Amino acid sequence: MLILKDLSAEVPDTNAFHMKLEEFSEEDNRDTVLMYGYDSAHNKDFHERCRDFKRKIYFNNWAPCEFAHLQDHNGKTPIEYDDYFDEIYSICPYTSKWLNDKKLGREYKPIFYPFCQSLIPPTLEKQYDVIYHGGIHGKEHLDCLRVMASFNYRYCTMTHHINQTTQICLPLATNVNLSFQEKINLVAKTKISVCYNLAHINPEHIPAIKTHDKWNENEAFGAIEGWNVMPQFKTRMHEAAISKTLNLVFRDEWNIAEKYYKPDEDFIYFNNAQDLDQKIRDINSNWKDYESIVENAYNKAMNYTTDKFVDSIKEGII
Repeated sequence: MLILKDLSAEVPDTNAFHMKLEEFSEEDNRDTVLMYGYDSAHNKDFHERCRDFKRKIYFNNWAPCEFAHLQDHNGKTPIEYDDYFDEIYSICPYTSKWLNDKKLGREYKPIFYPFCQSLIPPTLEKQYDVIYHGGIHGKEHLDCLRVMASFNYRYCTMTHHINQTTQICLPLATNVNLSFQEKINLVAKTKISVCYNLAHINPEHIPAIKTHDKWNENEAFGAIEGWNVMPQFKTRMHEAAISKTLNLVFRDEWNIAEKYYKPDEDFIYFNNAQDLDQKIRDINSNWKDYESIVENAYNKAMNYTTDKFVDSIKEGII
């Protein structure tokens, strides 16, 4: 399988830059091609090069967010991008089902979010109680920062490519602009990682979503009015698991985490800010009682490596 990437539209040093799927590329292959990186679907050189390939595959790791815009920077809609391909592998199982139901002449398949084994940090001494890394997009994130402030916490984010709320919260950040590997190493020094498997949208995005035929039949769009969120598996779950850090995951109406990890065996749920505070206190006071969950999650994460990802697609076992 030939693997081609175009990361020109990605934020530098984010997830796609560390997948390294191309390491598994077979350059002499003229049968199957896998493309990844947002603009790979728009890359005319790639399309011409692989015009006669029998199997054309696209890895989509941003669904369902892509439907929140009428058009992107290339002036295209998500469906238009898919026209070139026979199979689209997506991290959003709800969007895959919705698009398959439309019978568009191609197959949409849900798949896990892969990570490269080279990212796995060494086992490091736990220096901090709890960490959250990422943007501040909703009330639950603000509650998280408020709760974490009572502990020996780490909050890391960027000072660029961030929204206004994250900018306001920068004084609470303990680490900014870390490299991808530095961030994972910091997670490895922390007992608990807080995770919200949610993608927030702005009110102005809702009309764009509603332009799509039968939009309300996509389960991922079930809460765009009111709460303004969609489910999206976050790679920070993998990043905590491979760092032997306990995943403390917000329980929502989708609980997409359960498609990859098992609650109480591989991670722990919390329900609200008060519960988050209580769980952090209990875990830190009784860390030994949770080490088996940490070990289980590490072992489970080994199912989601890039080599397993490539093998799954080549062998058609997804």
